[in-house]
Amino acid sequence: MSNNFDFTESERAYITKAEQYCAANEQCRSAVRDKLMTWGADRELTERITEYLVDQSFIDEERYCRIYCDSKLHLQKWGRLKIAYQLRSKRIDNATIEKALSNIDEEQYSVILQSLAETKSRTLKDEDIRKRRNKLSSYLSSHGFTIGEIESAVRAIYDPQ
Repeated sequence: MSNNFDFTESERAYITKAEQYCAANEQCRSAVRDKLMTWGADRELTERITEYLVDQSFIDEERYCRIYCDSKLHLQKWGRLKIAYQLRSKRIDNATIEKALSNIDEEQYSVILQSLAETKSRTLKDEDIRKRRNKLSSYLSSHGFTIGEIESAVRAIYDPQ
């Protein structure tokens, strides 16, 4: 262990458990803090262990955000707004979130949005095209896409040129 961190034998048990938790899946600070608290660590120990884990690269919030953005975009088909909202709920700072969002490939993002819109539009059965457009817009909004992105995707489906 680093010389900057001095832990007792009983505290090292928490560290080992936290290291295993971080090694199993990428984690952010808030998730590790919450987990340590549920395991019975007090606030002061939780903060010391969290700082140790950051120092030892078990926790890297930039790395976490990049992986989170990639997985939520490709697996859940979430837009930037929903991704950012969820990352903020994990108490990650805006600069780190913005940096991760800026790394999203624009072409892939557009393809995912359009594919999601086309798939959903095929399930909409209303006679009224305005209702279909509104339902599709609402659906895409719930996935965290911006109004401009949604309008563009809806136009591509219902107003092809």
